[in-house]
Amino acid sequence: MNEEMIFQQINLVRQNTLNEMEDLSEEQADQIPEGFRNTIRWNLGHIYTVQNVLLSKFGGKNIETPPRYLELFAPGTKPADWQGDVPTLDELGQLLEEQPVKLREALSGQLDEKAAEPFQSLSTIGEILNFTMYHEGMHVGTIKGLKKANSVVE
Repeated sequence: MNEEMIFQQINLVRQNTLNEMEDLSEEQADQIPEGFRNTIRWNLGHIYTVQNVLLSKFGGKNIETPPRYLELFAPGTKPADWQGDVPTLDELGQLLEEQPVKLREALSGQLDEKAAEPFQSLSTIGEILNFTMYHEGMHVGTIKGLKKANSVVE
């Protein structure tokens, strides 16, 4: 597995995600148009949280996630159930921007290692990391759909 290429792809995918946040207001980030279950804010937090959780739980790596993020953005959660404060777009943007660097620091030289526990049919750290790029791309597609449904001008 070409580790450098994988980390470059993670940076590319993440930059596309961050680009979707440009000129987005807090209000726009919280709209749920008809036919959608979640918001842009939820999708952004979910991308960050799931990437950490998959690599921590299945990969067996010490990737910390703020406990509040697990309550807000884990699979099965939704904004309608949120209570209390939620992260601002600035906070989400900062965490998303820093995450690829932190992942590289935590995982460099370990992508071919066996995962602590297989995730679906993925059995190495690198395979799980690659899956997170696919997962992120799916949610960026949802973000684009939300923006279109909300008539957010790009």
